[in-house]
Amino acid sequence: MASRPATKKTAAKAKKTKLDPDLLEAHYAYEAAINSNNTDRVMAMYDKDAEVLEPDGRFISGHKNIRKWVDDYFKAFKTVWKKVPLKNFVCGDYGFDEGIDTAVDTPRNGGKPTQYNCKGILIYKRQADGGWLVFRDIWNNNVPPIKSK
Repeated sequence: MASRPATKKTAAKAKKTKLDPDLLEAHYAYEAAINSNNTDRVMAMYDKDAEVLEPDGRFISGHKNIRKWVDDYFKAFKTVWKKVPLKNFVCGDYGFDEGIDTAVDTPRNGGKPTQYNCKGILIYKRQADGGWLVFRDIWNNNVPPIKSK
């Protein structure tokens, strides 16, 4: 069965769901870090054992590999993400954040922007100071990416 893209109705559902405020704070901090297009800000959001599972891509594990992946991405694109949390919950020292995302990647070399419509799960790990950092970032596309004309 084909996946349907996220809708305003889906986003409205998120507003009705009671979300854990600490996970929500981490969610929006991660979104802001990504939208800063700054590698150091994004890396500050990852747990020491973080892993990234991107659609149609490789499994990225370890800070050194994630840093290279993020840095290469920001060198190639200016990106803007909108991450809408639909539900989240805490289980022990792990927090789970399920949502829908839209993104626009504009090539820094002047090429045409690409638009993404995704769904994903962020898994956070509670840190010694009580804060949350991204332990796993997992997402896939609802529809194939769309190149602007």
